[in-house]
Amino acid sequence: MKIERISTKQMSVLIIFFVIGDMLLFLPSNMAAIAHQDAWIAALIGLVLGTLTAWLIFEYSQRFVGLNLVQIHKQVLGTWAGAAVSFFYLIVMFHDAATQVREIGDFVTTQMMTETPMRVICLLMVILFVVAIRSGLESIARTAEALLFIFAVMFIAIILLLMPEVKLDQLAPVLESDLPTLVHGSLFFIAFPFTELFVMWMIIPNVAVNKHLRKDFVIASLIGGAAIFAIVLMSLLVLGAYLTEHQMYSTYTLAKKIGIGHFLERVEAILAISWLLSTYFRMVIYGYAFIKGLAELVQIQDYRRLTVPLGTLIFGYALIMSPNIVYFNSMNPYWATWDFTYFPVIPVIVYLIFKIRKRAAGRNPAAEEEPS
Repeated sequence: MKIERISTKQMSVLIIFFVIGDMLLFLPSNMAAIAHQDAWIAALIGLVLGTLTAWLIFEYSQRFVGLNLVQIHKQVLGTWAGAAVSFFYLIVMFHDAATQVREIGDFVTTQMMTETPMRVICLLMVILFVVAIRSGLESIARTAEALLFIFAVMFIAIILLLMPEVKLDQLAPVLESDLPTLVHGSLFFIAFPFTELFVMWMIIPNVAVNKHLRKDFVIASLIGGAAIFAIVLMSLLVLGAYLTEHQMYSTYTLAKKIGIGHFLERVEAILAISWLLSTYFRMVIYGYAFIKGLAELVQIQDYRRLTVPLGTLIFGYALIMSPNIVYFNSMNPYWATWDFTYFPVIPVIVYLIFKIRKRAAGRNPAAEEEPS
C-alpha cells in the first residue's frame, strides 16, 4: 500500500483543529467551576504548561524516528507486552472518537434540533467519519487545510462581535483563588487539549521531513491553546464566573449575547459551526489513529477494510456510553486526571526501559539486538 505523506503545514492544521476540538464549549465551565473568576489565570498557566507538554510529546517521537506508537512499543517492550500497551492506547482512541460523536449528538439535539432523535445526528456524523477515513490521511489533511480559513474567520468574528459586551469588573477580585486551586483548574487545560496529542504519534511518521517540523508542531499547539484561552477569557468577561460555571454550554450562551442594533443578532450558529468543524476533525484524527494502530497491531496491510466495522462500533458505543448528558459531563474531572496516564506516565516508563536496554546492550555486545 502506498505510504501516505502530508506536509508540515497540513500537520499543523490538524494539530490546531485537534487541540481546539470540543474544548470551545466544555472547557470554560469546567475551569470556572474550580477557579471561578480566576479561571483565566488557570488557563494562562495551562497554556504555558500545555505548550511545554506538546514539545515533550514531539521530542518523545523523535527518540524513535520513523516509528508510530504501536511500533515503538513493539520495539521497546517486545511483541506481547508492546501489543498490550498499544492496545490500551487504542482503546483510549476508540473511546475518545466515540465521545466526540456523542458530544455532537447531545449538543445538536438539546440546543438546535430538539425534536430530532440523537441517533440520527450520531449516524450522520459516523457516515462522514467513515468517508473521511476511507479517503486517507492526505485527503483529511487537505480538507482541514481548506476549511481552516473559514474556521478562523468565524472564530475571530465571534471574538470581535462580543467586544461590546465585555465587562472588566467580571474578573474581580483577581487572585482570590490560591495557587493549588489555580493549578487544579489548569489541569483541565493541560489534559484535554494537550496530553491527548499523543495521538499524533500515529501521524508524525507520515509527515514529510522538514527542518521546521519541531517548531511547527509547537507553534500549532500554541495557536490552538491560545484560541481556547481566548474563549475562556471572553466567557468570564461577558457572562461572569457564575453563569460560565453553571451553563452547560456556556460558550453557546455567550454567543447569544451578540447583538448589534437590531440588525446583527442570533449569530450563535456561527459558533456552533466552528465547534462542529473542530470537533469533527478531532474525531476523525482519533479514528484514523485508532484504525492505523489496529491495522499495525494485527498486521493488516490496508486499514481501509476496517473503516465500516469501526463506524458501526463507534455508532453503537456513542449511544450507550452514557445514560444522559448530566452523567456524561460529571465524568470530565476524572477523565482529565486519567489523561496524564497516557502522557507522561506510560511514555516515561517506556523510555526508561528503552534506555536501560540500550545501556545493557552497550555493555554486552554479544547480547541480542533489540527487536525492530
